[in-house]
Amino acid sequence: MWSFASERARRRALWVSLAGLACAATAFYQVQNSIKPVGGVISLVKLLWLAGALFLWGILPLLLMSDARIGITLRRGFAALAALMWARGVIEGWMLYVSLNWSPWYGIGHDIACIAVLSAFALRAAPATRLDRLARVHAGVSAAFFLPEIYFAWYMQANFTTTGEGAIYFVPDDPRYTVVLRATTAAVLCLLLYLPVFLYRWIDAPRPERR
Repeated sequence: MWSFASERARRRALWVSLAGLACAATAFYQVQNSIKPVGGVISLVKLLWLAGALFLWGILPLLLMSDARIGITLRRGFAALAALMWARGVIEGWMLYVSLNWSPWYGIGHDIACIAVLSAFALRAAPATRLDRLARVHAGVSAAFFLPEIYFAWYMQANFTTTGEGAIYFVPDDPRYTVVLRATTAAVLCLLLYLPVFLYRWIDAPRPERR
């Protein structure tokens, strides 16, 4: 499995990823709310959750699977998560913007599959170092964050039409949707509290000696 050549390369990859994600999220927000393609207007808090989820489940697993300091079982777990998420991005992107036949139930099924995969690898892992233990906890936290995502998908199928030319994929900033917007705000705050702590502990961890 490929790994970073140096600590500097790992740190640079993290910052480039964060900068690229920030630019992409800003562009998406402008396009979705100004040009208004299919899917409807997206609230700011929903954009923050979308960006955070993409980083947590799509980008960060790629960085972790490439960190040779982490045990191979956990690295394979993060690789599996990355593969599942990027495959979902391609398939759902087509369904959302081309075939217009996306259903939140697809997302719920995928979320459950991701929880199962992460849990399986985390349970199989035998952490030999402090960094392994940190990565194992992170796998569990990553799995737990799928729970609010499942609720958000359920809310979409219960309150919006998600197929056809009038499909709605995003919750707008509207008082009618206060409950789900507040739940999203809580999830975003949890993510913002957790990620900096994890990234600091991970990126600066020394290369461990395995027993």
